[in-house]
Amino acid sequence: MKRILFFFLTIFIFRGSFVSSQEITPEEIFSNFKDAVVVIRAIDFDGNESSQGSGVIIKDKGILVTNFHIFAGNDKLVIKQNDIPVAYNEIIGLDIEKDILIIGLETTNFPSIKPANINDIKVGQKVFAIGSPMGLENTMSEGIVSGIRTLEDGKQEFIQFTASLSPGSSGGALLNSNGELIGISTMYLKKGQNLNFAVSIKDIEGITLGEYSDKIKLQALNHFFRGRNLHDEGRYSDAIKYYDKYISIFPNDAKAYNFRGLSFQGKKDFENAIKDLSKAIKLDPNYIAAISNRGECYFKMEKWDEAQKDFSKVLKIEPDNVSMYFNRGLAYSKEEDWDEAIDDFTKVIKANSMYTEAYMNRGLAYYYASNYELAIIDWKKCIKLDPSLTNTLNKLIDNADLLWQHNIK
Repeated sequence: MKRILFFFLTIFIFRGSFVSSQEITPEEIFSNFKDAVVVIRAIDFDGNESSQGSGVIIKDKGILVTNFHIFAGNDKLVIKQNDIPVAYNEIIGLDIEKDILIIGLETTNFPSIKPANINDIKVGQKVFAIGSPMGLENTMSEGIVSGIRTLEDGKQEFIQFTASLSPGSSGGALLNSNGELIGISTMYLKKGQNLNFAVSIKDIEGITLGEYSDKIKLQALNHFFRGRNLHDEGRYSDAIKYYDKYISIFPNDAKAYNFRGLSFQGKKDFENAIKDLSKAIKLDPNYIAAISNRGECYFKMEKWDEAQKDFSKVLKIEPDNVSMYFNRGLAYSKEEDWDEAIDDFTKVIKANSMYTEAYMNRGLAYYYASNYELAIIDWKKCIKLDPSLTNTLNKLIDNADLLWQHNIK
């Protein structure tokens, strides 16, 4: 079932320049860092305020970091700190796919938040958010890191946390108990209970900085963002139109071809999907998302051999990619190459002993390879992991047991 992600806008405000590596109290977190985040208002092309959020100042770099979706579809941004306008130069960095926008500041007369070491972010550690959920400024909440997750297409990693946030929040800072920035808040799961997510500091620091003063280019980036939103809504034809506009300005952007290819795939126009995904790979031969997506497209076209080749390409780049072993195992199964399928599903199970689908499919591969005893073992493991499969698998188990007892090949 598709999970619906909702963006939220927030205002987090911090003050001070405390950079201790030791834990500090929640009171100190609030007082030392509440002025290091500013209020951001997005103004549309008619001069009206269309959205509100916040941005986190990284003083040492003279930059402000926020979410791209706050700016998307608008003409300009108004930035304030305690109702005092903050002068900025231009947008100097962004990644629409990861929803990050970086703005260069004219001055650096601000407190400083030290970026955390991404390797130090652990599930269970305390985190703090100070902001304006539902317009209630300077609201502080405390929680923990509850997971490191991949959502949607599985291509981006997020920090999941429990510090309370509400609609009306985005782009704000998430701090650890040392007062270090671990990420910026970006979205929540609609049907969940306090399931909030932040873009990690690793993704922020990985962006190459430049200048985006050309309004045509910024408009193109908005086309890209609009295309992604329409795709998520299942409006694939409309999404393609916006990707077309973007590609007319940026004809060599591999990500654009990848995402337009996904929209073609959503329409079941597999031929055009393959063309776009192949173009993305040609532009960036190590673009794992495009290679994986093309493999999945070939799979849906029942071109098993081509699918295997793409999944294998991903594994050469990422040899620990469990999903690719599983996908390739399915492709081998479709060609009745049972030994190769069993090998891939076994790799998946070694990496994740709770992967029910891997046991299920390895059991099928064992069954068709006439190894009924091992098939039964795998299917019984499936039932243990997921009792709802009992009725379905018991029929297979009984049949396999009959064949095994009579030594039927």
